[in-house]
Amino acid sequence: MNLGTLIQTLEAEVGIYKDFKEIEEGKTAVIIDGDIEKLDEILNTEHMMHMKLQSVEKKRIETMKTLGLAGKTLAGVIELADGGEQKILSDILEGLISHTDALKQINDYNTKLVMSRLEVISSVTKLFGEASPGSPASGAQRASKTSKIESGDKIYGRNAKVLEQPGKFGASVISKKI
Repeated sequence: MNLGTLIQTLEAEVGIYKDFKEIEEGKTAVIIDGDIEKLDEILNTEHMMHMKLQSVEKKRIETMKTLGLAGKTLAGVIELADGGEQKILSDILEGLISHTDALKQINDYNTKLVMSRLEVISSVTKLFGEASPGSPASGAQRASKTSKIESGDKIYGRNAKVLEQPGKFGASVISKKI
């Protein structure tokens, strides 16, 4: 059985996943830096990569149908392949597993980073979001918020380190573990 076309398609798919992994690693730095414009560019690039991956995946499915392998897994195709093609397909399978596992880990980490940033932003917004000027509650809210800062409550999450600074600034987050 000649699996050359399938091998080429799968190698293209591995290449796309490798590119995705590099993009996601770059996204981590952008999230840490908080560069929204660069993040938007990365998201646009990811969208194009998803479209490219869908195209290659469609080609892979068509190729497998043509070869009479529809519904088979890559492991199943490897069992049916000849010696040389079996080795190539095994390497491709290892590459796919490696890249997709790495992508999952990077995506999980990026998600934690984003959630951490949102948690801090939400806490600060709640803390300093005052009632409209002239409202009778605004003075009481300010006093309550100030006492929260000064008391070092867990407003930044359990993994944040809070530094008490003398003066009007009160507590400041100096690091947040992810």
